[in-house]
Amino acid sequence: MEIKKTNVDAEKFAYKFMESIQRDINSSDDIQKSAKEALAAYLTAYYVALDFNNLENSFFYEEKKKKNVSTYQRILSELNKY
Repeated sequence: MEIKKTNVDAEKFAYKFMESIQRDINSSDDIQKSAKEALAAYLTAYYVALDFNNLENSFFYEEKKKKNVSTYQRILSELNKY
């Protein structure tokens, strides 16, 4: 059975995540706050996806050496440090 790596498109993931956040804009102050929140959401999601891809690549490489460790459990434990 061939094991395939999962690769997340960080840009698409971050954009979709940012779009999913509901923001209410009632004044010009809210526009700036909303823009900052959207940017923070985008950047956070982008870098989490990149971290996932890097961890996936490193664990996939290690998987060839160690067959008894769950790769995705290790990836999730690393990502849960956020």
